[in-house]
Amino acid sequence: MMARILVSCLLAMLLVSAGQAATRCRTDSVGTTTCRDDQGRVWVGKTDSRSNTTWRDNRGKVVREKTDSRGNTTYRDNKGGVIRGRTDSRGNTTYRDNKGGVIRGRTDSRGNTTWRDNKGNTTRCRQDSRGTTTCR
Repeated sequence: MMARILVSCLLAMLLVSAGQAATRCRTDSVGTTTCRDDQGRVWVGKTDSRSNTTWRDNRGKVVREKTDSRGNTTYRDNKGGVIRGRTDSRGNTTYRDNKGGVIRGRTDSRGNTTWRDNKGNTTRCRQDSRGTTTCR
C-alpha cells in the first residue's frame, strides 16, 4: 500500500508541469487512491482485476499504468506521453519519460522517500500515522 501511495505522489509530480506543489495521497478501503495538491489539482487512481491502474485528473488527463512480469512499469497518457519505471536490486527506482526527463528515488530506513530529477528538483515524501502520504 505504501509503495502504491509513493508512486501516486510520484505520478502527481510527473503530471504537474514545472511548479512545486505539496501533494497528499490517501487510499480508501476499496483501493481507490486520491491525490490532492495545494494548487487544486486532484488525481484519482483505480486498479482493475488485471492489476492495471487508470489515473484521471480534474483537468482531463488520463494515464494508464501497466506493470510487466519483471516489475517494469509503464505510464501512458492520453496526450502521447510515456514514462517507464524500473527498480534495481538495491531498491533504487528510476523513471524516464519520452522527452528526456529522468527522476530517481530512494527510500531510507524510516520509510521516507526522496525523489530527484535531472533538472535539480527534489521532492521528499513521508507517511504520517494516519496513512496520509505527503510529498513536498
